[in-house]
Amino acid sequence: MASGHSDWGRRQLPSQRRELESAGVFVTRETQFDVVVIGGGSAGIAAAIGAARTGASVCLVEKYGFLGGAATTSSVLALCGFFDQNKNQVVAGVGQQVLDQLRRRDIYQTQTMPETGNTIVLLDLETTKSVYDDLITAAGVRLLLHSQLIAATTTGGAISSVDVVHRGGIETITGRAFVDCSGDGALIDAAGAGAIVSVPAERQASTLVMRVGAVSEDADLSMAGMTRAVDAYRPRSEMPLVRSNGIAVRMPLSREVMLLIADHHGDVLDVTDLTAAEVQSRRLSWQYLAAFQQSLAGWENSFLASTGPQLGIRETRRLRGRQSVSADDVSTGRKNALDPIARGGWPMEGHVTVGVTEYGGIADKGWYHVPYGAICSDTTENLWAGGRLVSSDNRAYASLRVMGTSFATGHACGVAAAVYAAGNAHDYARTRILLDEQGALIS
Repeated sequence: MASGHSDWGRRQLPSQRRELESAGVFVTRETQFDVVVIGGGSAGIAAAIGAARTGASVCLVEKYGFLGGAATTSSVLALCGFFDQNKNQVVAGVGQQVLDQLRRRDIYQTQTMPETGNTIVLLDLETTKSVYDDLITAAGVRLLLHSQLIAATTTGGAISSVDVVHRGGIETITGRAFVDCSGDGALIDAAGAGAIVSVPAERQASTLVMRVGAVSEDADLSMAGMTRAVDAYRPRSEMPLVRSNGIAVRMPLSREVMLLIADHHGDVLDVTDLTAAEVQSRRLSWQYLAAFQQSLAGWENSFLASTGPQLGIRETRRLRGRQSVSADDVSTGRKNALDPIARGGWPMEGHVTVGVTEYGGIADKGWYHVPYGAICSDTTENLWAGGRLVSSDNRAYASLRVMGTSFATGHACGVAAAVYAAGNAHDYARTRILLDEQGALIS
């Protein structure tokens, strides 16, 4: 196994623990769960609820003070991947519970983007947090917010416990099965499990999402209009404006405009690079705002309502699985009759560098299957990974990473982990039966 946090946890934690206990810092309780999920984004929410609905005891660990992942931490207030390009719904299950809650609150709204033909579900920030809180609470999941994974203990090729740090100290959580939905592969790394880490130049670019207020209802949100405004402003800009336009979408309640245009391409696993990206992207957002205020119709009185609170990171690590999704699987819309576990219906959307997005469609504008082996670690017996951690090649990753698809793969991880916890073995047939019973769209 690879070295890293896992080795520190196995070799050094006992002595460190004694020191912390004597200082009154270490939380001595060790709680046993059937399933432990790391990360409370789309995949983690679905994993935790899916596992709990089987009757398993579940703990969900989230480092922020709220759930939602990229939707709430990066203001990506649009669920991509619930529909294929024929506008057929391809994700349901736990994801359907989210859509149903949005309908009950009378804010369910979809939009088909004219530039791509992709259909998205629009979100409101605070409503999204509230919906996720309600769903996790109703499922009976033990939720730990403000809690971050710092180490994992592995024994005989399986994870036995994880250590998380929170304001009360360090807590050990033991479990029978573990699911990594952290986005960055925090548990994969801590456990020394097999991982895929592309060189920085081959990773997806990141974007700091802007939310802009006081943009008039009849304002120009077109890419062509943005390009004209940016071209006119470039000679006066304090920073190079490499990207000429981006995606602009009106939010359903606040009527703010969500704008994806402030890009960064670098190594966000390097804290120095990530820090620079956050600072530079915030500066860049003000330059784009000024460009639109000065030249774009309806933006004259606009203001920057919010960024972040975190850069929208598209790619860091992902799982090395027993199987892997390939670009050919996606482009041909391949259906796997042996062990399908989820559907993917979002085209390959590769943000290859600042201002450059490469698209690769799915045959007949349809969907493809994600196989069970793509969510299972090839090195660690009781580890699954969902969301943007699903095992894939670089181009297929550009399809799998989106939040709608993450609900599907996370749901599959949670149910599979619960089945394993109950029988101490992988059981695809039982997993599939339970997913079908929980309303997942697979066949």
